[in-house]
Amino acid sequence: MSRPTEGKLFPFVHARRVKWGESDPARIAYTARFLDFSMDAIEAFLLDRLGAGFYELNVDRGVGTPFVHVELDFRSPLTPRDELETEVRLVRLGGGSLGFAVRGRVGERLAFEGRMVCAIAEIGGTAIRATRVPDWIRAGLRADAEFAGAEEHDIGATSPAAV
Repeated sequence: MSRPTEGKLFPFVHARRVKWGESDPARIAYTARFLDFSMDAIEAFLLDRLGAGFYELNVDRGVGTPFVHVELDFRSPLTPRDELETEVRLVRLGGGSLGFAVRGRVGERLAFEGRMVCAIAEIGGTAIRATRVPDWIRAGLRADAEFAGAEEHDIGATSPAAV
């Protein structure tokens, strides 16, 4: 479930309950799941803003989104009883990449925060090649970029790691 925060379009918030199967023997969410929580929230953001998640982007539109940078800071543990709300902000709309900030909370308690960058790639046959952010994606994310004051640089996309 996703919803705008405080009745506004921005920021985007994805809500979900932490499941028992996502915990480790210490009865807290397994560390690697925090990346999954972040990726799930970013995909929900893309579905909301563009009408397409990672699968649709890749298969139906030929647009790959390989993540080239991830940083997460863990602030407090999550347990299977927690209702996690992950805020997603577009912090960079680049020439060939998208930058996201994520922040996971349970109520007022901050559980994690981080930044993630995906390059934009053209999918065709067996080749994947870096490309510019398509105009239709740029148009669908422009309001989020303006809200966040996201930088927009014409950096080109010479390699999948270009950010």
